[in-house]
Amino acid sequence: MDTPRKYAGSISQGRITDGIHLDASPRTEDIRMKVNQVMVTEVASCSPQTSLQDIAMMMWNNDCGAIPLVDDREHPVGIITDRDIAMGAALQSKPLREIRAEDISSGRELYCCAAEEDIGEALQIMEAHKVRRLPVVNEDKQLCGMVSLGDIVSFTGAKNTAKTGKKQISPKEAIEFLKHVSGHHLSRKTAAAV
Repeated sequence: MDTPRKYAGSISQGRITDGIHLDASPRTEDIRMKVNQVMVTEVASCSPQTSLQDIAMMMWNNDCGAIPLVDDREHPVGIITDRDIAMGAALQSKPLREIRAEDISSGRELYCCAAEEDIGEALQIMEAHKVRRLPVVNEDKQLCGMVSLGDIVSFTGAKNTAKTGKKQISPKEAIEFLKHVSGHHLSRKTAAAV
């Protein structure tokens, strides 16, 4: 079993310049708080060769729902979620100890953000790609943390606005955003086909 590694940060593979904006204000681009202000810095990671059984234990031991996959230079190369483990087990009809992370993550694009990016940029990446978690990378593109929609929502509210003096997303915005990102993938495909 790989030993969990701890880091802080995530990598953006591209900028979303005309992201979808929520109806409530402030608009996403008005949020100027940095990812490194809300990200989790103690992140367990593993190699793509790690078994899903070991990754499931890492999730249990670290109370998390996603484990980033890193190469030997600590650059993120993938991510495994608790849903990936469930689907991998169901579709591959093998014990989890026989399924490697790379078996279910290969061919999928990884979306990351930089520690110094604005929260609004991270939200645009999440929204555009329908993901709720992003690995965070430092200036050397090494994993330095994770940021989730939950982390951002937990950091919002009047107390944080007063403390930082910066605009935060409202609870209404957070709920609408979560509904948009978390919608069932079959519903999105059906709506797109109409």
